[in-house]
Amino acid sequence: MVLLWRSFFICLHEKFRVEEVKQGMEVRDEIFDAEQMGEQLKKLRNSLRLSQEKFAERLGMSRDTIYNYEKGKTAIPHDLIKRLCQEFNVSADYFYFNQDKPLIEETTITDSFTKVLQDCTDFEKQQLMDMLNIIRRKPVAV
Repeated sequence: MVLLWRSFFICLHEKFRVEEVKQGMEVRDEIFDAEQMGEQLKKLRNSLRLSQEKFAERLGMSRDTIYNYEKGKTAIPHDLIKRLCQEFNVSADYFYFNQDKPLIEETTITDSFTKVLQDCTDFEKQQLMDMLNIIRRKPVAV
């Protein structure tokens, strides 16, 4: 009899835990649609003008994996989302909520260079200036 009660409670407990998990997954699936995220991944890849094969190569995975992500057959792992955001300058909202906004605002090379220069010492700035002068010189025929 004790064994029967124990089995009943274990079964009830397992069923409850499975229901919690299923319920949690349904909410997650409803919010974070794998197909929508896959479409966003495909848009990103196409904007980079890369084939699935080249994109997969760049990310260090197989073309089949990229295909499955793009078709929504496999959910894109959160760590890959984070990596994609960092490498391709998109926010997580791009994947999770289908919002096309960059992670950071686009900057020009001049803006980037100015920011780097702010952290340079006067000596480093002079070295950079010397290098730029060398680069900008016209080659002399020998």
